[in-house]
Amino acid sequence: MSQPATDHDTLTRYLRVRRAHEPSWSPDGAQIAYIADTSGLDQAWIVTLATGAARQLTDFPDRVGEVHWSPAGDQLLVTMDTDGDERDRLYLVAPHGGAPRALTTTTDAIHRFGAWSPDGQRIAYASNTRHPAYFDIWTMDLATGSRRCVLERDATLTARAWSPDGAALIVSRDNTNLDDDLFLVPLDPATGAATGAPRLLTPHDGEAAYTDPSFAPDSRTLYILTNVDREFAAPAALDLAAPAPDPASPDRPTLRVVADTPWDATSLAVAPNGRHLAWALNEEGRSRLVFHDLATGRDLPAPALPAGVAAGLAWSPDGAHLAFDFNGTRHNGNIWLATPGTTDLPPAIAPAAPASPDAEPPAPATRQLTHIPLGLDPAVLIEPELVRYPTFDGREIPAYYYRPTDTHRATAAGMPVIVFVHGGPESQFRPLHAAPAMPPLQYYLSRGFAVFAPNVRGSSGYGKTSIHLDDIHRRPESVADLKAGVEWLVRAGDADPERIGIMGRSYGGFMVLAAITSYPDLWAAAVDIVGIANFLTFFERTAPWRRHLRAVEYGDPERDADFLRAISPLFQADRIQTPLLVLHGANDPRVPVHEAEQIVAAVRARDLPAELFIFPDEGHFMLRESTQLRAYPAIGDWFERYMG
Repeated sequence: MSQPATDHDTLTRYLRVRRAHEPSWSPDGAQIAYIADTSGLDQAWIVTLATGAARQLTDFPDRVGEVHWSPAGDQLLVTMDTDGDERDRLYLVAPHGGAPRALTTTTDAIHRFGAWSPDGQRIAYASNTRHPAYFDIWTMDLATGSRRCVLERDATLTARAWSPDGAALIVSRDNTNLDDDLFLVPLDPATGAATGAPRLLTPHDGEAAYTDPSFAPDSRTLYILTNVDREFAAPAALDLAAPAPDPASPDRPTLRVVADTPWDATSLAVAPNGRHLAWALNEEGRSRLVFHDLATGRDLPAPALPAGVAAGLAWSPDGAHLAFDFNGTRHNGNIWLATPGTTDLPPAIAPAAPASPDAEPPAPATRQLTHIPLGLDPAVLIEPELVRYPTFDGREIPAYYYRPTDTHRATAAGMPVIVFVHGGPESQFRPLHAAPAMPPLQYYLSRGFAVFAPNVRGSSGYGKTSIHLDDIHRRPESVADLKAGVEWLVRAGDADPERIGIMGRSYGGFMVLAAITSYPDLWAAAVDIVGIANFLTFFERTAPWRRHLRAVEYGDPERDADFLRAISPLFQADRIQTPLLVLHGANDPRVPVHEAEQIVAAVRARDLPAELFIFPDEGHFMLRESTQLRAYPAIGDWFERYMG
């Protein structure tokens, strides 16, 4: 491949943009633990609020997925898998560091952390040790290591919240990726053992999501996000002590919507003192913070965020401040702080004292808790424009369009454009700077390519009706939305029709392959990252715990086998005319690497340009710095070769 157009130092600055996320407060409110890839791989870190000093807590050989501070304050729970295989194991780490204590050791099962008991003596978690397709709920006594199965079902269960009085555990059951239920499992606070039958809290007709459950301090009210009988997810309250007057469901608690929302509310958090709720409203992919006073039923003033995405909302123990991770075009991921009732993000860290009387005075305290440097001049980073384009049936498709300021690649015919397709499929492109599921788009902009990121039908964030517009037999319609996007780019977006490429990962990788087989004349180059080439072999080889959930979205591999074969790009590979680059992790449990091998072999058999990169220590996400420094420049080189 040709050498990148940018020099090595510039290249590494774009590719080594790091991020912090998932804040977890210490019980005394003095420190926050979080996940960051500052060292080149996600590890657990701790920042001290009084000084702003941050230190790395773990130095595991593989990525840390989560970190949760114990309510007792004496230890933290962290998770780690192996080479991206997603078989998480659970560990305890002391706040001062030291050798971790393994709570689970088996590597052939998944252990998903759920919640700490209120006294910090036990944890609840889900595990598929009984059967690889199903997750049961367990509690573990940390002093003795003894374990108890408190709920066993042939289903995908997740422990979500332990009540403040220790007497109940909230468990979710995934019916599909878009429909679930919540159960209350009564527990003995002294032992963590189940003391009765689980109580279904959310009987419903049709599809409904119930997410982010959090108890009020009195353990009698459960706050959730739900779209039951609604288009968008809104904050709601379940009164656990007051069953609804429904003879058919006498044990069903009363549900009350706390606030109406015109967009999906995400990342609900309940203040420990029970006074306030907080959530992030997803407005066209960008976040707006909302603080809600439960006593008055009114929203409080909240700071306006820059364009980007807020997630991981977490209240301080005294309920005075809210920590969250924020990620936007000109903001790599960092942990931020906000205070209800204020419109400004307050100084979060006291500035350090000058080193000497002659030293320059410190700069004003920033609005961030962590200060992982961006490493780039924010002025050179391109904010995308939100556009809408008409598609074949008259619908308007939203898209984010990044136009480079350096237009050296533009000609009289227009700019070269990379169409980036998000995964999911129940996902949404949001204007982030850095994320494990997204290549570094600003890097490709720096090389002179425009980037066009559509949210085709079936994307989340636009209501319950919209997300089902691509289900099963309607899947080709979402591919047609890509064709309409290309037509808009040529007509109104200054794109060179001979230099439009396409890139996507996971389900977005399938969309890439579907696009170059359905509309082979449109594309100058294509990049498939961990995509599905053949739905039949995908279902045969994907992890067993995923099959039943994916069948609802894609189609049943037995009942719908003929249709799945018809839309699988592998069986239309003779239509491909586009040079194809494929990248895949060898340990991917979601989309097995066989998918990549099949499609590349089929394209090579026709003597067309096709290259395959397989990364032996990666799974579904490219998380290691060594991988990123090889993969992402290769993608840029591929587009440059065929579109530059």
